[in-house]
Amino acid sequence: MSKIKKNILTKNLLYVLTALFICFHTTFSSYAAYVSAGAVSDLQSEQNDLSSVSVLSESSSNVSVPDSLYAKYAVLLDGDTGRVLYGKNEETAAPMASTTKIMTCILALEYAPPEMKCVTSPYAASMPDVQLNAVSGEIFSLNDLLYSLMLKSHNDTAVIIAENVALYYLYNISSEDYAKKVPSLESLGLSAEDYSFIFDTNASENNSDDTSHYLLKTLSTENSKMLVHLFASLMNEKARQLGCENTYFITPNGLDAQDETGVHSTTPKDLAVIMSYCIKNTDFLSVTQARNHSFTSSKITDNGSVSSSYKSYSISNANAFLDMYDNIISGKTGFTGDAGYCYICAYQCGGRTFIVALLACGWPNNKNYKWKDAKKLLDYGRANYFPASILDPDFALEDIQIEDAVPSTLSLKTANNDGFTALLCSNDKVNVSVRLKSGLCAPVLENEQVGEVCVYINDNKFYSVPVIAGNTVRKKTYFFYLKNLINQYLFLDK
Repeated sequence: MSKIKKNILTKNLLYVLTALFICFHTTFSSYAAYVSAGAVSDLQSEQNDLSSVSVLSESSSNVSVPDSLYAKYAVLLDGDTGRVLYGKNEETAAPMASTTKIMTCILALEYAPPEMKCVTSPYAASMPDVQLNAVSGEIFSLNDLLYSLMLKSHNDTAVIIAENVALYYLYNISSEDYAKKVPSLESLGLSAEDYSFIFDTNASENNSDDTSHYLLKTLSTENSKMLVHLFASLMNEKARQLGCENTYFITPNGLDAQDETGVHSTTPKDLAVIMSYCIKNTDFLSVTQARNHSFTSSKITDNGSVSSSYKSYSISNANAFLDMYDNIISGKTGFTGDAGYCYICAYQCGGRTFIVALLACGWPNNKNYKWKDAKKLLDYGRANYFPASILDPDFALEDIQIEDAVPSTLSLKTANNDGFTALLCSNDKVNVSVRLKSGLCAPVLENEQVGEVCVYINDNKFYSVPVIAGNTVRKKTYFFYLKNLINQYLFLDK
């Protein structure tokens, strides 16, 4: 074919293709809309049907659910997933006595350095039994106080910790690094003006300590209570962050209390969730597992100097269950007139973490009821619930076809998937479901979230991870088809 004839043919083809383009634009748009709507609908239902599976535990032994407990409120919790394995009024709020102190302890560990020197205020020294019997002006390290708090449940110690940690918070909240890990005063519903007495230069002009703790020796009861209120607000915020919606802290020691907002209380489930959080902290475990601890204090004298050594203390752990049941890694007892005997403990062995929380578990003279109930719940959990791997970290998803897309195949993968393991019994039903976005169609960008993988146990969702696109797919348009037609016509002789 001569060059002239080829040019003429090419020009004529372009005229024809232009006319075809106008017609094709109208028909293709209508057709694409029709196909796209139908394809997405079919894709969605196919994907859901394709990806539903069931997993059952392989436990062979079976012990019946505890038919009676002394506790009015109780829970057995899977400490890794937060799933309730057994409950008795587990979402009913009730006073919790000194089990409160697990929250006091974890906040102190997270919000202040262990070597911090803590000064006893007159208000802290006035707390009722059980007491360390600290006196106003007596100085301890925060670390030593944590043992006093958790091993012997000293009420004055809890207030010393609360006041000093609150004071440390106030002096360091303006630090950018510290502010990143603690709630702001505003988020707690408080203001710096409420604590202006802390920054009185006359109160700390002779203090070489950066946080001016020495002002606590002469702090008024009213101002001490304001510091305690700040600490309680931090406790409540931490509970909220953990999803404990039915918990309200007023005191750091668990003494019965009520204010205009409510009663100092929690639910067995909330208390167990708090404990499951606490045991992730190795320092918390070290303190609560200790069988005994000895320490000394110093004291601010009347002339303002500090004695090098004031008093020696030796304490032992009152949590007898540590030696009554194997693999107990932490626990805390409690008792008040309103709360009755209370207990919270954590068991860990063989990939299983059980949390037991008991409230109102008898009144005097029945202090051993809590041990019997704790043993009964742990025996039940150990006999019936075993670890099962439900979702692997490398969980594979099938590729899907996207209509009117280039390429037409979209690969799928999970993101941030660490895998999911839960404790299951023989009666549990597990469903793993892949759900894609409704109306999924091109274009889809690589790493764009297009759905999620969800794990359900007995119809309750316990885990989910995003499903993302493994590649980019572009939408076919009339320009795509026109380009193909032009290429075909122009290069027929090649």
